Amino acid sequence: MSAPITPANASTRIAEHLQRITHQHFFRSFEEWLTLAINAFLRDDEAYMAIMRRYGPREAPMGVKDHPADHFARALGTWMHAMQQEPADYLGRVYEEQAVTNHYAGQFFTPESLTELMAQITMPDELPDTAIVNDPACGSGRMLIAGIRRNRRATFLGTDTDLTCVHMTALNCLVRNANTYVIHGNSLSLETWGGFYVRRSPFGGELHRLAQQDTDRLIRLPFAKPEAGTALAPAAPGVHKPAAEISETLNGMAVQFTTDKKGQRGFGF
Repeated sequence: MSAPITPANASTRIAEHLQRITHQHFFRSFEEWLTLAINAFLRDDEAYMAIMRRYGPREAPMGVKDHPADHFARALGTWMHAMQQEPADYLGRVYEEQAVTNHYAGQFFTPESLTELMAQITMPDELPDTAIVNDPACGSGRMLIAGIRRNRRATFLGTDTDLTCVHMTALNCLVRNANTYVIHGNSLSLETWGGFYVRRSPFGGELHRLAQQDTDRLIRLPFAKPEAGTALAPAAPGVHKPAAEISETLNGMAVQFTTDKKGQRGFGF
């Protein structure tokens, strides 16, 4: 019998499930696992099955021989179980730990302890509901998570050029039930390729896909009315009081999504 899942071993246990998919590089399995999770929470069956069909049908009855779907499901269950025990950035930890182990030239994110220190410097302990926490290079979402710990009723905006990072941030903010816009784009060139919106609800976070026309507007919001001194600062992560134009745009964008009463429930943290 394997050891119980704990916050200390959760990232290792997640990786172990994905490593059992032996016919491809670990990071291909990791990226597809994140994409499958995103599509599952979006209830996008077509996109989900488009990935799973590449792994072929089961060659033996369930329980006799594992299919990659089983490993993906167990990795997701491990992550969700760990999140219920102690919320942390397990997704980012898996990515970093396996990058070292596999000699992969991946990204390394700001350590969680340092992110918390940055949050203490840049964010008030009493983060107002009207605040917007913005991170123009969000990685796995650690700066946004630090803001959510202070007030999940604020609004969070993250951008990254790496789709794997976008998926990690979206999932991290989804399970924390915080209103979050995650843009797949470049904060310097202002190019975007879509993204996701996490809507806070009484039933838990709801995940929605953002069209490129929406992310094109969102990525430019930090530059709204800079002379007023209330726009978001695009150069570095931080918390800001939004200009009226920004608030109106975000509120208008949010109303296009309806509450799905069948949405997954929150974890109670």
